[in-house]
Amino acid sequence: MTDETIVTPTQTEETAVVEPAAEAAKAVETAEAKAPAEESAEDFAKMLEEKGAKPEKPPRTGEKVNCVVVGANDEWIFVSFGGKSEGSIARVEFADAGAESRDETGRLPLPPVGAGLEAYVLAFRDGEIHLTTRLSRREQSRSAIHDAFVAGVPVEGRVAGVIKGGFEVRVSDFRAFCPLSQIDLRWPKEPELHVGQIYPFKVIEYKDKGRNIIVSRRALIEADMVTRRDEIKKRIAVGEVVTGRVRNVQSFGAFVELGGVDGLIPVSEMAWERVEDPKAILSEGQEVTVKVIGVDWEKERISLSIKALAGDPWAGVADRFPVGSKVKGKVERITNFGAFIALEPGIDGMIHVSALGVERRAKHPKDILSVGEEVEAQVVAVEPEKHRISLSMEYKYLEGLGALPRSGEIIRGTVEKIVDFGVFLRLPSGHLGLIPNAEMNTKKGTDHSQMLRPGDEMDVKVLEIEDGGKKIRLSVRALVRDRERQVQNEYEAYKASENQSFGTFGDLLRAKKG
Repeated sequence: MTDETIVTPTQTEETAVVEPAAEAAKAVETAEAKAPAEESAEDFAKMLEEKGAKPEKPPRTGEKVNCVVVGANDEWIFVSFGGKSEGSIARVEFADAGAESRDETGRLPLPPVGAGLEAYVLAFRDGEIHLTTRLSRREQSRSAIHDAFVAGVPVEGRVAGVIKGGFEVRVSDFRAFCPLSQIDLRWPKEPELHVGQIYPFKVIEYKDKGRNIIVSRRALIEADMVTRRDEIKKRIAVGEVVTGRVRNVQSFGAFVELGGVDGLIPVSEMAWERVEDPKAILSEGQEVTVKVIGVDWEKERISLSIKALAGDPWAGVADRFPVGSKVKGKVERITNFGAFIALEPGIDGMIHVSALGVERRAKHPKDILSVGEEVEAQVVAVEPEKHRISLSMEYKYLEGLGALPRSGEIIRGTVEKIVDFGVFLRLPSGHLGLIPNAEMNTKKGTDHSQMLRPGDEMDVKVLEIEDGGKKIRLSVRALVRDRERQVQNEYEAYKASENQSFGTFGDLLRAKKG
């Protein structure tokens, strides 16, 4: 459409434009006394055929046709369509002031001669074809609404208010009813938002001579979606970038209206970082640009992504977080197997519960860390392809300790704690070792808390060391057996060298201990 104002055609032009319709009207003057004013499409086609103006295909009421403007006067816009078919559209449907789109009254800008239009065949009356772009709210009579009902032509209506079960819609000066389910494709959660809006409606019931009119906006939206489906399929394909408007936000994602169909942005596709609350990212009515990552037309499912349009933060992550480096971040969330640390937007590292840097494995990471706490950790592994960084806080525990004892070494430690399953001993290096009850060299069921106190010193043998010193198993029994073996060996060696007896082995052992 353009902004230029139409100049009323000259008498010659106007006569040329309306001549076919005028001739058809003369041909039926005699029949008008015996027949109703309104003729069927077939009768009209027959009349045109008799006058040598047979259309290539007789139009039907309600049919949507492409027209070309051929002229105008003060009341009508004259158009041609379907070969030799001609008709008229009430000029009042158009705004005289040029505009890019419909004005506040819902009228289209006045089209110039030669402009293309889409219109509906409304009725055959007085030997002429009457068309409409959409029945204007201000120019609708009861008969016009009936014509629209019969032809399936949209009418304009203003949503006047919310009433029980639906909406009161004012179609010109007439009251109509629109059920809640028919105002949009989905059930309206906030019906009041539609009040005051001007929409096109389809008249789906016309009873009691217009006293009972039911309209539907949904029927027109669905019909429009069907006609645009092939076009939408071409536009919405995997890999395409499209723009839409957020229609609804749920905990699992957001629905986006894409010009007739809805797509879903799953919460996992809203951002590279973890999104706890989608409503903190998107809001209803917001315009978003997204990438199509999945389409299933049979199931009417379109998957969209915001993060796919952003650069992958995991690219080059191994260079930014090399193994062995120290990093800082805030605890983002805690699970039963570890804690996730936010290092950069979209980049998390995970500290396993076994790497929290405590002497004994914690029952749950929350016993050591809390959400929001800032921590320092060491990078122990980077797997960019799996979007995974493994962290550890063990170095903090190990930094203040001395050299680990060797397996089999005899050392003296201090009793740290006595528990049901054994005795914890603090070693000279600062490490903590455990003497299991079975290695205490006491009778089964002995209460070691009656024998020992924290701070008591004990000699033990190191049996094994695991997890870099986090698990050190100690033994009193192994130490005692080693000493007994040593005395036995000394006794046997001495006896062999002197070839004489100096008492029993027990006597020698007692002497050794004394």
